[in-house]
Amino acid sequence: MRFDIVMNPASASGKAEKVFERIRPVFESSGHEYTLHVSDRENSIGSICARICRRAGEKRIVIIGGDGTLNEAVNGMSDFEHTLVGLVPCGTGNDLVRDLDLPKDPVSIAELMVQGSVRHTSDIGEIAAVIDGQTVTRSFVVSTDIGFGAATCEYVSKSKIKPLLNKAGLGKLCYLIEAVRVCFREKRADVRVTGDESTAVYRGCICAMVMNHRFEGGGFNFAPSADPNDGQFDLCISSGLSKPQFMFILPTAYLGMHTGFRGIAMGRARELRLDATRPVYLHTDGEVLGRTRAVRIRLSAHKLRLMM
Repeated sequence: MRFDIVMNPASASGKAEKVFERIRPVFESSGHEYTLHVSDRENSIGSICARICRRAGEKRIVIIGGDGTLNEAVNGMSDFEHTLVGLVPCGTGNDLVRDLDLPKDPVSIAELMVQGSVRHTSDIGEIAAVIDGQTVTRSFVVSTDIGFGAATCEYVSKSKIKPLLNKAGLGKLCYLIEAVRVCFREKRADVRVTGDESTAVYRGCICAMVMNHRFEGGGFNFAPSADPNDGQFDLCISSGLSKPQFMFILPTAYLGMHTGFRGIAMGRARELRLDATRPVYLHTDGEVLGRTRAVRIRLSAHKLRLMM
């Protein structure tokens, strides 16, 4: 077997290289061939994975990075049928690994991967959104949403304390700090949500989350019942709450206990359209695409095959 290890050296404030040095002996002692690919400004994660996928035969790609790095990789892939993917977590959120209930130790995860077999599969979502007058398309694995969650990701990406918290192993705290700032700074929009067979308008919508997996934002269990293989998305929509009410409910989402509160709507759908009355932030797997007023979301025809 052959493995292509793709590393984002900037992930988690530079921890990726240290993680690779920890898992290197696992691959060297496995007896399998491996090639290390390191991304940079001219050689993105997506372009590396695109080149790998153009090869004939079975591909095994190991990503060292966070959920955002995996998102870049998936958006570069073209041959999902013959490609197996592994993620060695080295990011701020690490929500995919959390959802799959995998060990936190990267060496333990690497030991699963060198067996080269499919351990999990996951649906893949696709979005099409109008941003700055142009239609942007993007795939996602964990989640996508407009409003609060996306704005928090934007604030986190620009946070000056994020590198310090990551080095101290407190990356999740950055999400909580920036979530508070978003709550008090970002203006709300009314959002019309059109699902498979229904339409609803949410006044003063704080966020409209479309979840493929259970967790987002570094451990918030926004969709406790989400199944990444059931062929539908789980929705978590918050609207009509005051700022103090929302801040009271938000911490309960770590335990998935937010679903019974007034102002929190849950649902499921295979296809969606979100229309907002004002531009709001949009993200896919924590990667912010910009502000939009209209986004369509559907399931991809492909499945992601995971080696962990």
